[in-house]
Amino acid sequence: MNWTNARKWCQATFTDMVVIQNQHENDFLVSLLPQRNSSPYFWIGITKTYTNEPWRWIGNNSTWIGNKSWAENEPNNNRSTEFCVEIYTSMGRNRGKWNDEKCNVLKYASCFKAQCTNTTCDRGRCLETINNATCLCEVGFVGDRCQTAVACLRYTQGYLALPDHTLGPDWNTVHFDTQFDILHLTCSIKYNLSTGYFCTLPTADVDCALVPDADEFSCSSKNHTLNSTCHVTCSFGFLTIVSANITCQTNGLWTGPRPACANSLMKKQTSPVLLPE
Repeated sequence: MNWTNARKWCQATFTDMVVIQNQHENDFLVSLLPQRNSSPYFWIGITKTYTNEPWRWIGNNSTWIGNKSWAENEPNNNRSTEFCVEIYTSMGRNRGKWNDEKCNVLKYASCFKAQCTNTTCDRGRCLETINNATCLCEVGFVGDRCQTAVACLRYTQGYLALPDHTLGPDWNTVHFDTQFDILHLTCSIKYNLSTGYFCTLPTADVDCALVPDADEFSCSSKNHTLNSTCHVTCSFGFLTIVSANITCQTNGLWTGPRPACANSLMKKQTSPVLLPE
């Protein structure tokens, strides 16, 4: 078939004429196509309309051409009308190389069937690679199909809750038309927005507040950065009555049960000592 009819056949039978995005895909395509020792070879989905314009892939308008894509002395634009491209599947140095050709010459069609469909990604763009389809989600959505809205805040019965260290939008510009509305949130100073919803400190800036030395206990750790652990030791005559280990979290707070000490003579029990928040 000529290039135009070959593409129409691909669109009617599969999805479209094959489009190549990188050298890995080029080599993979050649490994699938039947070996031929001479023309006709196989049309691929790259073309142009005029002599001086760049080659473009159908469908995505990409202009990707590898450093070694063309066969030797190609493209030569013989008679200034070679605006379509075939791929060689012969053995030897030209295997997998391209040749510009007149679009009315008869070749075989190389087609692909799309892995991405209209329903593959709920709120995102579907990206195809070899034997794989990945959803690139819109801001505020996560999940393998971008199906989960994480930057949507529930606004029913007049209730709106913001995560810690998160600043709301300019409320003068927000109009709630539905039960769930996407809000563009920002974080407090030094905090970064992660997964479109939660604000966390960069690892290098995490520094939990010092655990105060009380009469009842002291903290063994002199380091209060991310993941550092403080082992609480009760003073002489006191017993630890809860877990003695606490750990510095990404939000700058200590995690774990609150330490507290009790008088070993049971004459008195101290009030639980709360860590700073």
